[in-house]
Amino acid sequence: MGFWVGAWLHDVPDTEYNASGKRAVVKHLCFGPLETRIWYKVLNGQYCCEIHFIEGMQAEESFTDFISKAEMLEVIEAEIVLCKEYNETELAVLFQAEKEKINSEFNLGSSQLM
Repeated sequence: MGFWVGAWLHDVPDTEYNASGKRAVVKHLCFGPLETRIWYKVLNGQYCCEIHFIEGMQAEESFTDFISKAEMLEVIEAEIVLCKEYNETELAVLFQAEKEKINSEFNLGSSQLM
């Protein structure tokens, strides 16, 4: 159910965590050269972005950066804008739900600190 922007496939968020304790929220898959950029939610509440170079000069290299909730929300918001631009309304709804989930977790965490 994803959509293409140039050589990049923008895919749907995963609904479950993988064996590594990560759940892919935003997935960009490039097919020339092969590369993935995936933003995850980690079971411990953190967020990260992983980039894997599968082909080309950087083949077999990968990078993982932990990011803040605010940065994750920015990535999701950019994906929502892109979905709307490409008339992918069903996918935009899924990303909006992800955004709301993160915001509600943030608000819940803030209220527990008081």
